[in-house]
Amino acid sequence: MPIMTRMRDSMPVILFGLLIAFLVTIIFEWGMDYLGMRGAHGEVIGKVNGEEISYKVFSEAVKNVSDNQKAQTGTEPDETQLQQVREQVWQSIVTQHLLEEEIKRLGLSVTDQEIRDWVYGDNPPDELQKNKSFIDSTGQFRKDWLDQFLQDPNRYISDPRGVDPNFGTRYLAEYEKSLRQRRLQEKLQSLILASVRVTELDLRHRFTDQLQQYDALYALFDANTLVPDADIQLSDADLRSYYEENLDQYKFEATRKLKYILFKEAPSSTDSANVRNEIEDAADKARKGIDFLQLVYTYAEKPDSGAFFKHGELGPSIEEAVFSGKVGDVIGPIYDNNGAHLFKILEERKSDKEYIRASHILFQLEGEKDTNAVKETARKVLNEARAGKDFAQLARQYSKDAGSGQRGGDLGWFTKGRMVAAFENAAFKAKPGEIVGPVRSPFGLHIIRVVAKDARELKVANIRQTFSPSSQTKNDLADRAKDFAYNARENDFTKEAQSSGFDVKETQVQEKGGVVPGIGVNESITRWAFNNNVGSVGEPFTLPSGSVVLTIIEAKDAGVRSFDDVKESMRPLALRKKKIEKTKAMAADLRNKLAPADSLWKISQLNPSVKVQRTGQFSLGGSIPGLGRDQNFIGAVSALAAGQISPPVQGTRGAFLIQLLFKSPFDSTGYAARKETLGEQLLQEKKNRFLTEWLQKLKENADIVDNRDVFYR
Repeated sequence: MPIMTRMRDSMPVILFGLLIAFLVTIIFEWGMDYLGMRGAHGEVIGKVNGEEISYKVFSEAVKNVSDNQKAQTGTEPDETQLQQVREQVWQSIVTQHLLEEEIKRLGLSVTDQEIRDWVYGDNPPDELQKNKSFIDSTGQFRKDWLDQFLQDPNRYISDPRGVDPNFGTRYLAEYEKSLRQRRLQEKLQSLILASVRVTELDLRHRFTDQLQQYDALYALFDANTLVPDADIQLSDADLRSYYEENLDQYKFEATRKLKYILFKEAPSSTDSANVRNEIEDAADKARKGIDFLQLVYTYAEKPDSGAFFKHGELGPSIEEAVFSGKVGDVIGPIYDNNGAHLFKILEERKSDKEYIRASHILFQLEGEKDTNAVKETARKVLNEARAGKDFAQLARQYSKDAGSGQRGGDLGWFTKGRMVAAFENAAFKAKPGEIVGPVRSPFGLHIIRVVAKDARELKVANIRQTFSPSSQTKNDLADRAKDFAYNARENDFTKEAQSSGFDVKETQVQEKGGVVPGIGVNESITRWAFNNNVGSVGEPFTLPSGSVVLTIIEAKDAGVRSFDDVKESMRPLALRKKKIEKTKAMAADLRNKLAPADSLWKISQLNPSVKVQRTGQFSLGGSIPGLGRDQNFIGAVSALAAGQISPPVQGTRGAFLIQLLFKSPFDSTGYAARKETLGEQLLQEKKNRFLTEWLQKLKENADIVDNRDVFYR
């Protein structure tokens, strides 16, 4: 196939590949400098070290990302997803600004020749080598095809608007900018990570942690069982000492307490009436003979050309109505909590399975004593049901299956393999209308009524309209929220809410994390709460299901809880600390009574209350049988020689004495075979960690102004 044809046929793929490659450049270079937008047009949404970020650039970047998400998922992102996109884009912009500053500070540059050598050389960028436009039918990358494209891009990429004859050249120039930006960042990253190394000791430790095997005896001096609380005396000095040693535990984040009112979006009576009118209109036309599938495309929220359904795959109310019809019937309208449905049965076919609908009454057997009484009750109820007494009423009265009992024993439709064997066998042997039992299963005794049997599948087209708020209803709700916010600023928030009949709720937020209890994750609300004063009433914030108006009623700065505040809650922790210290003293005393040649097993002879156990084989990087990941235990056992008994080791449950029984020899051959792979893994881990910490420090030291809350609510 000629390259021109291939290029034109795969144009969307090329565009997508190149867009991914220089998305960052479009946002930060082309979008800001090339179009002259860097702080020059529109309002400023933020600053990074004094450099402005325009709202226009930010919003266009958000639109690009959200459009890409929509293309992938097929659905519009909701408000929560949009908030996440805005946060991702914001962090990307901030990071990019800071990286550009570092690149300039370090004097890094990329020459035109570097880019040319990269693109025209033997190893061009990955996205070009992987683009199917430059791959032949054998799966091989064709550099000659790429060269043809590079020599005359206007031949292969044309302006979709048909205006710019040099669109391909301009497009390639933008791609070149992205490559330059990428290369600069690669140079920066190389410089930042130049000092990151993996030592021989690092490699040996990783190999040992993963593969070297240990086996040990340990005596656990359990603080809970060996030291009663009554044996410990806690003075105020002890508590004060514990408090001073653990101040970090009693630090608290800055918080803001808020009152809020939710304005939840819900369809109005007019909205619901409109849906009913629409579906009734569709039903009227369907019964007059207008093509149903044409009506589907006119009235349905989503096109539906029909699919085959088995019993149990439709909702209960819809199931009964649809399967009571025949091919050609129009069913409905049917209304449920989600909206309105209108169906037409298009086809019928035989299923490969038989389906049954049944009801049951369950009697639970609770031990031998009750068995005869339960059996007698079951037989009595069976006779009443067969005599014509209402089965549903009997089920509600007697059945111990709470779920089906409330529905009169109804189990809905099911096929073989869904119920326990005894129940299933009895039900499928019975005829529709027959009542059988009592049938014994692991759940108890069942009386079963077979309602119907069927082996049909129906192809059904569905016109569905959801009861949802209209644009007018949403606007009205937004206006109510704005009016309330205005009035609440003029008057008291709570009194205004009470006079308007609104339900006031309270919540408390921390500065980090963005979680607003009762509302959800919302960074905008958190930022607003910490950028305003007590008594402030905000403009309505948009939520996925409506909006919210908040006021700040309390502000607490970060600090440390006072000793008096935590004294009583701290007491059990201080008590446990002293108990563990006592177990360490007990362990030290017994350790001193062991001769150099003694086994740790002797501890149980010296003190029968202390059990000695064996770990079995374990690796330092894994879990210790019976103990989990006790880091102090792991550190102590790794330092022991075979046969050696440790000094007392403090653990999470008390104190240990440990005797190493076995440590597998260092496998030099295995180490040599895995050394290179381990080195690559460790180096990548170290680089990732170092780079993450470097970027975090860069942001912490930067002067970042975030005005997103002014533009997004």
